[in-house]
Amino acid sequence: MITLGMAVSPLAFATNGDEMMAVGSQSTALGCSCGAHFMGAESVWANPAMLGKSKGSEFVGGVVSFTPKVNNTGMPGGAGTDSTASTSYIPDLSYSSRMNDSMTYGVSLAGIAGMGVDYKSANPLTHIQAKSALSIMRIVMTMAYNKDNYGIGFSPIYQTGSLMLSYNNGTAYNPTESKDSSNSFGFTLGGYYDVSPALTVAGAYQSKFAAKYGTQISGAGAGFALPAAQNFGDDLDQPAQMKLGVAYTMAESFTMTADYKLIQWGSAAGYKDFAWKDQTVIAVGAKYAANGYWLGMGYNHANDPIGTLPASTAGAPGSVAYKNAAVNFFNNMFFPAIVTNSYTLGGGVDFSKSVALEASAVITPKVTKTVEVASFGGSGTNTTTHSQQSYSVSLRYKF
Repeated sequence: MITLGMAVSPLAFATNGDEMMAVGSQSTALGCSCGAHFMGAESVWANPAMLGKSKGSEFVGGVVSFTPKVNNTGMPGGAGTDSTASTSYIPDLSYSSRMNDSMTYGVSLAGIAGMGVDYKSANPLTHIQAKSALSIMRIVMTMAYNKDNYGIGFSPIYQTGSLMLSYNNGTAYNPTESKDSSNSFGFTLGGYYDVSPALTVAGAYQSKFAAKYGTQISGAGAGFALPAAQNFGDDLDQPAQMKLGVAYTMAESFTMTADYKLIQWGSAAGYKDFAWKDQTVIAVGAKYAANGYWLGMGYNHANDPIGTLPASTAGAPGSVAYKNAAVNFFNNMFFPAIVTNSYTLGGGVDFSKSVALEASAVITPKVTKTVEVASFGGSGTNTTTHSQQSYSVSLRYKF
């Protein structure tokens, strides 16, 4: 599991900020609206308490193919150029087993966050030939307790991540593309309550994960002439999250799901220094389950979490205008996590009582963002566009 997890692409993109919208084909198909809906062993990624609804033992393994398309105009006055970081593959593995009538345990591993661009082949006259790569993997252990109509779950989590920043703006920064890693621990606590046999409500809280990646960020800032007093720090914590969910099943075959999630980028070290704001995520889904197959669709909306600072007036290094221009540029060029709307669909088929195959697809329309970078000269703006598609497939084995 660890070997497969380390295969997470450092160029992975994500829908909600830099975090993957969902883990697993079934959750993805429903737009990640599964905080109150049981999906099997991979339920721990949405709400660890939902393992309390499991029966027997189960293993799920899958892979996601991301195909983002990102374009950026580079330095002011430059022409739009496509990033060559166009495809990445992210694995996920989950196992759960019921111990007795009230207790279930599980273990899971997945790539859960990442972002990156590659403009190394861009025109050096108008671009800084930048490359970025952030990738994060988590290993989750879960214990879930359940009674007839409620359950709680707790997951201690180990996180490991890596970050690499490289560019050439006349002076090469990190030309060998060396990366730095960071390891930390956190947890998720969740619960659910069956209001009736058809209606379930649930909630979950995930802690922040502290992270510091060597001097990747501060070194990149210094290369843009940011003085020490204004330079970026190297902390880049993954933020805490809070989630509320509801699921309603009609006639034992048609289920409606909805989640509300708050991702606290605005108070996460590193992200708040780059003007990121708290992000609200609204997700809804619909699932039809028949004998031997299921079909699902969903919608996920998340506001752009990246703030834009005023930088319409040129300023020398050390000025507020110059620092604001640097923040705007770094966000828009290196970390364009600006997509907002995603449309999802998927399905699964049982080959036997033990084996099932599931798949899903996500379509995220193009978003365009222009920021002020007047201190860097030229037209004084930088524009990026970002769209993405992803496809996942999972194999489920029950025993």
